[in-house]
Amino acid sequence: MTSDYERFPVGRGEIALGDCLTVLRGLPDGAATLAVTSPPYHNAINYEQHAQTLAGEKERWGRIEIQYDEYRQFLMERFKELLRVVAPGGYNVVNIAPVSWQGRRVPLPFHFVGWMEELGWAFREDIVWEKTVARDRRSGVLLQHPYPGYYYPSLVAEYVFVFQRPGERRDRSNIYWHRSDADRAGNEIDLSDYQGEKSKNVWRFRPVAPQENIHPCPYPLELVERVVEFYSYRGDLVVDIFAGSGQTNVAAEKLGRRHLGIDIMREYADYAVSRVRDVSREADSETVETSPAAPGATRDAQRDEADSETVAGDQPTPATS
Repeated sequence: MTSDYERFPVGRGEIALGDCLTVLRGLPDGAATLAVTSPPYHNAINYEQHAQTLAGEKERWGRIEIQYDEYRQFLMERFKELLRVVAPGGYNVVNIAPVSWQGRRVPLPFHFVGWMEELGWAFREDIVWEKTVARDRRSGVLLQHPYPGYYYPSLVAEYVFVFQRPGERRDRSNIYWHRSDADRAGNEIDLSDYQGEKSKNVWRFRPVAPQENIHPCPYPLELVERVVEFYSYRGDLVVDIFAGSGQTNVAAEKLGRRHLGIDIMREYADYAVSRVRDVSREADSETVETSPAAPGATRDAQRDEADSETVAGDQPTPATS
């Protein structure tokens, strides 16, 4: 039996090359604790053409026309399957922004919340990602036409929505209700800088510069690191169904989580694998340089290696297509 996707184990997790709907259907119920992603922008980027420019096969990439209803169906099919894969009480964090389509600004994030609730996801938090460096110049319209009706603010923010799969019981709505005191102590979050920006629902991060990443629209690594830290424990499985350059995988690897990133573009998947591999090697070298081998260290390393072979339990590795 063959599969329509390929798997590339790396570090504590893996990158899957293929349609995320196909990959998700191969995962068991409740496999993941946390999902983090940013869906493809509607009508904004032709990712296939962008990948061709990276390979030198095309000089420029452009937009791709997709009907809004078709885009909605595409997202709902995948987030419906993701609801099954995330454990009851687990979280799904989505970065999304309004889009321009047919000459108007479409409130995609607000439509998206309704779509998610229709699927069974419970809305929990709305966080605004404020970009500290903005290239948008819409506000200049009012300078040219200083009259009522010409105000177009510069677009310097996107939304980060937090959804949750409802728990099986009301008193167990939080996926962490069963954690031991030792487990909690080992995952205590450093709150020394919590009373500043971090405690509010407006997070300020610089967007990723084009020369820092081959993907056309990655979210900041610092943003996803915060999400992973706030909504998962070490060893939990974190899934990104639109992984792109692997920002979620890199953050999860750095923070000691298992991870599964899924993307349909080979150029992005290869890049994500190389980035996670670099993080894993760096962590290994730091351990060797700073810590002498402790009794049982070899056994622990073997256990970590076994964990990295599969991100969803003892599932057989499907053959590549």
